Amino acid sequence: MARAQAQAAASTAAGRKAPAHTYAGAIRAAQVAVGATIRDRSGVERFDLCNADGSVILGWADARVENAVANASSDHRLEAAAAERLAALLPCAEAVGFRDSLNTALADALAAAKALTGRDGAFFCDDETTATGDVEAVASALDRHNGEVAALVIRPMEASAAFLAGVRKLTLRDGVVLVFDESRTALRVHAGGVQALRNVVPDLCVVGAVLANGRPMGAVAGKVDPMRAMRASGGPASTAALAAAGVTLERAVRDDVADMLTLRGAEIEAEVDARLRMTGADAWLTIYGDPTWGLVAARPRLGFDGAAFEAALAAGLYAEGVLSFGAHVPSMATGERAIVRLIEAYETVLPALVARAAYGEFSQRGQRKAANAR
Repeated sequence: MARAQAQAAASTAAGRKAPAHTYAGAIRAAQVAVGATIRDRSGVERFDLCNADGSVILGWADARVENAVANASSDHRLEAAAAERLAALLPCAEAVGFRDSLNTALADALAAAKALTGRDGAFFCDDETTATGDVEAVASALDRHNGEVAALVIRPMEASAAFLAGVRKLTLRDGVVLVFDESRTALRVHAGGVQALRNVVPDLCVVGAVLANGRPMGAVAGKVDPMRAMRASGGPASTAALAAAGVTLERAVRDDVADMLTLRGAEIEAEVDARLRMTGADAWLTIYGDPTWGLVAARPRLGFDGAAFEAALAAGLYAEGVLSFGAHVPSMATGERAIVRLIEAYETVLPALVARAAYGEFSQRGQRKAANAR
């Protein structure tokens, strides 16, 4: 079961590259994936801090999920039960439809928006605009394409309530269907996603594999009118995914998953930030993002190859038994043992990286000189 889940999640796993390694490659090479750990064919065990781009929210091969999958049979009641649970969580969900992937769900949401509005355009708000809360940039884009935009899609992880409220007003003004991509936020930052956390309700939202604890799945939920205009373009969710979704959605509420992940993420953030400051690595690196989805990234510095520094950090953590690739995305299985290993890995890796940076190894000028010498 654990091997099958790892294979299913490998196609959607995301992470930054380390030399000769990627997160998706590590998942594909996994022999066993259970709880917070992944063991490869050679028997090396590593703690997973990416968790298949956050979709493995309960932990790999969660016993209750796997039991539900093993005992599932094709039955429309599985879909009805999962739809009822999801509708109870998402404020926008007057109706729910399941798909075989997030991409299919998003494509169907956009097609519904076009059918409802009679327009062909779709505007995807970039993460930087969302994070900075630049409502004027969104207004300007909609004004430039007045009467052409059917849907505005936002991934609201870093969005403030003021930004989302401002965008909601713009879409109502212009008759644009507002779509939230809650694939990284539903069940994680809040059981009902950012729309429940910020009290701003979109017309449609899409959610991905997190619903099924990492198994391929998508869902589109929303208000009655756009949902009525929707046609399914891809395959339905599998019986296994629907069975997994029923358990995952139930536990999201019963076990206070979002609150627990926030607490664990905040602990990780505080401990890592302390190690960055203690080692002087904070001159080169910064930590940011929601506690449930933290990221470590290079600070912009003139002549500094931040990408190389990030890759070296990822490779160092990998060697110390941690799959991070710049991300801290805990699951419910990320317990104290995993957090201790992560902090110990940072304590080992950071001093050497700082010394290498001080020596000029990550200087773009130094790298050019070395390349010319070769």
